[in-house]
Amino acid sequence: MLSYDDVRKILMLIEDSTLAEIHVEFGDFKLDARRLDAVSSASPAKTENTPVHAPSPPAAASVPASRGAALREGQFALAAPMLGTFYRAPAPDALPFVDVGTHVAANDPLCIIEVMKLMNTIKAERPGRVAAFLAENATLVEFGQTLIVFDPL
Repeated sequence: MLSYDDVRKILMLIEDSTLAEIHVEFGDFKLDARRLDAVSSASPAKTENTPVHAPSPPAAASVPASRGAALREGQFALAAPMLGTFYRAPAPDALPFVDVGTHVAANDPLCIIEVMKLMNTIKAERPGRVAAFLAENATLVEFGQTLIVFDPL
């Protein structure tokens, strides 16, 4: 069986190559991945058959306004580093990691994205103050989708 790191390495290969898509089968495990830039130029019928987009390695990422919500000058955003279910808290009955107004430092946990029963804690890349959440708790998010907007400190 492939590990999470094996899948991540496969997806990094497509991200770093000129390949538009990849299909991998290993026993009962099947992975179909397509570069986001290839998805935007694909026909709608072709896109519907591709359930997983090629993510970059799991890490918090700052994104320009063109990839998500319009940001005011100085603001930065956390983009979903992978496709999965977005959770604001470590457990259903727990308090959220952060709320609007919370000051965060680099490496502070911000949220969890669940992928294939694996819980991936997403951490702050740099300090900031949470300005807004653009993803709803317990909803499916796509790679590159803006999740949280921050004001600089």
